Amino acid sequence: MPTDFVYDNYRPTSLDLVIAAIAALIMPVFAGYLFDMTGALIPMAMYYGLFALIIVRWRRGSLGYEIDRENLKGQFRRYLTPLFGMLFFLQTVLVIVSWFTLVRTGFLEPIGWVLTLVIWAPINAFSEQLIWLYTFDSFAEYYKEGRKRSVMVFIGGALYIALIGMIHALFWGKFLLESNYVFVFTEVFFIIQFIIPIGYIFLYRRTGSMWPLGIIHVFLNLAGVLISGYSILPFLLVFG
Repeated sequence: MPTDFVYDNYRPTSLDLVIAAIAALIMPVFAGYLFDMTGALIPMAMYYGLFALIIVRWRRGSLGYEIDRENLKGQFRRYLTPLFGMLFFLQTVLVIVSWFTLVRTGFLEPIGWVLTLVIWAPINAFSEQLIWLYTFDSFAEYYKEGRKRSVMVFIGGALYIALIGMIHALFWGKFLLESNYVFVFTEVFFIIQFIIPIGYIFLYRRTGSMWPLGIIHVFLNLAGVLISGYSILPFLLVFG
């Protein structure tokens, strides 16, 4: 199986530290500002296209979605680790919780709902972890050993959490899949939503692939859109 995306082979430079800091601290703010001005399409193009795809491909040399065509079943069987099972179970709990908390929109825009289901849900699930993990690894892998490495791992972890929190609070929170507060279910949702991204770091390092992360994430996205009847179409562009 190809291994050129495995974290051990990544050698970040000072440029990567700068880009990662911009991705974590500036990009979410800018995305939220752009949404207010233009709608969601342009910020998503920046988030997915520029940061998650172009920058990660440029700096890491791969997106981590290599396929071993000679042993496809064996490749994906290796991803079915106990950690994958645990994270998938937690994601299943989130789906159950979402049934009680998500706002149903009533499938008011069936075409938009279908497009959200078949286009946005997988694109989001298989893209955004790329920039999340790049941000963490740019700091965590800057030094390979010693106290400096420990400090940089801490900084990378803080920026990783900041990026995930800020992009959801300042951008996605403005228009994506509204939820009602339901005691216990809402608390469980936020606790698990904090745990799963941390698990992504360890799962990625265990498998050397982005596939397991995307599979776990797409499950939640698809379930959320199916449960809510949500359509992203009205939010893509703002006119006037």
